[in-house]
Amino acid sequence: MSSGIAEKHGFSSPRLARITAHMRRYVDKGILPGIATLVSRNGEIVHQSAVGWADVAARKPLGADAIYRIYSMSKPITVAALLTLFEEGRFQLDDEAARYLPELGRMQVLRGMDGGRPVLSPPSRPMTVRHLLTHTAGLTYGMFGDDTEPGERMYAESGLLQVDRTLEEMMPLMAELPLLFDPGERWNYSVSIDVLGRLIEVLSGEPFDAFLRERVFEPLGMADTGFWVSEDSARLATLYSTAPDGRLTPIESPGGPYDAPRALLSGGGGLVSTIGDYWRFGQMLVNGGVLNGVRVLAPGTIRLMGSNHLPAHIRYYGSPPHVGYGFGLGVRVLRNPVAAGELCSAGSFGWSGLATTNAWVDPAAGIVGVIMMQYISPPETTIPTEIEFRNLTYQALTD
Repeated sequence: MSSGIAEKHGFSSPRLARITAHMRRYVDKGILPGIATLVSRNGEIVHQSAVGWADVAARKPLGADAIYRIYSMSKPITVAALLTLFEEGRFQLDDEAARYLPELGRMQVLRGMDGGRPVLSPPSRPMTVRHLLTHTAGLTYGMFGDDTEPGERMYAESGLLQVDRTLEEMMPLMAELPLLFDPGERWNYSVSIDVLGRLIEVLSGEPFDAFLRERVFEPLGMADTGFWVSEDSARLATLYSTAPDGRLTPIESPGGPYDAPRALLSGGGGLVSTIGDYWRFGQMLVNGGVLNGVRVLAPGTIRLMGSNHLPAHIRYYGSPPHVGYGFGLGVRVLRNPVAAGELCSAGSFGWSGLATTNAWVDPAAGIVGVIMMQYISPPETTIPTEIEFRNLTYQALTD
């Protein structure tokens, strides 16, 4: 990367180089397989690097065109696609979700257990589209929460997100599951964005994958983003975790292989992408909805997406979105950089993926950052590359 470009946009090239050096240490110590990072400001890339391996055993270097399982980084893409329908007047945020997805109207709240049987009652208020967008609908995943909780176990045992089940087929099964709390009462990370994929199909009359191509991928030139890889399968980086002996070991994806189309089009966690493609999506967001003269969303819609929607009284059923953060429409929103211990501007927003990927946009500073790798941490462990990458980016600013 030319040092002149970095300096032109208020960065120090030597200080940006700390990003690569820091990530290389993880690779050299055998902690992580390979890490790609990209930073832009004002639409120009000021830093891009890839260190380590796409396949450790084969000593295959991690290339700039590597394809990654982005898991939950699919969520902001799904939300952006849905918001194109919001702009067409197809729905309003506070519409009852059951108006479009009647199965949701049959769900009841789990109030407790009696002799091993669930005690259920109707919710105190209807679930809305906004509740789904903000993970306050009362749903869960059944894989990230406390597996001793009856509601979590019900979701875990339901097979709700089986890859051989379409979004349409998922909904009747959803109706048989309980809400864990009244909509709007708590925040809990959940399958709600997958439900929104089905909402897109109902509102648009199109398959979810076709809609994403039409509204997001093709307008933004995201040629390598989708639900599966075909002729480019050799570019898909190997997925790793850490074995009990502390060594990196290849693992199977929790969502199954990506070498053929599958029935479930998971808007909550099913996409693959490249660092360049996801940067294009992020650049559209930081630009206020437009990239290279092609408008995907209005500036006001981007502001709506990246604003905190959680009321002050909200409680958290599981883990909160992180200290110092609120939550917008499918994205975490930085409200208090001091509390978060971050150098980003207040109002920065983004989201992460299961395989230790992350992207954020900082509208105030005009910055987009993307970090990609393929590593799933063992339970109860985390590697703080996400916050390290952000702070390493901002320490390189000179303005």
